[in-house]
Amino acid sequence: MAPPSLMIVGPQGSGKTTQAELLSKTFGFSLISAGDMLREVARENTPLGRKVRQTVNVEGRLVEPHLVTELIKEKIQAVPKDRGLVLDGYPRTLTQYELFKQFWPQTGRGDYHVIFIDMPPEEAVSRLMKRVKRPDDTPAAIQTRLQSFYAETMPMIRAIEADGKVLHVNGARGIEEVHQNIIANLSDLYPDLIR
Repeated sequence: MAPPSLMIVGPQGSGKTTQAELLSKTFGFSLISAGDMLREVARENTPLGRKVRQTVNVEGRLVEPHLVTELIKEKIQAVPKDRGLVLDGYPRTLTQYELFKQFWPQTGRGDYHVIFIDMPPEEAVSRLMKRVKRPDDTPAAIQTRLQSFYAETMPMIRAIEADGKVLHVNGARGIEEVHQNIIANLSDLYPDLIR
């Protein structure tokens, strides 16, 4: 059986990066974070690095779907096929998901599943307001990011649900409880994983 290939999605403040890191640590999965990857590229003094910097830092936009998909595809292909994989922050729009589905069969990694960490918007705002402040953690910016999630990411999640690949997890609980809930969901799909 192919090792798990997982994508973690959820609104800002749902703890998806924390859960992606825990899965990576618990099972030795490779973790690919779209945000970290783009920040890494943006630091490079290359045409691509300058383009990513301009798009994200100056214009405040998401990097074009084709570009982020190419970068993610390269990262996935570098992961040994016998090692589990967790994607954090990709795909996040319907366009990215369509591009992902086009290249996925070429990876030879078997099936994939999406862990959707669901959380009421008011709980997400409350969490984001309490966490260590990032420059973009103002109430207005948080609302904008959450609106973007519901407008851009939720249609993608509905499409993935239609493909029968979404595992729902309640993100309003504590970190460890959410982690155990994810493991319980995975044990049904990958009985060899949980011994």
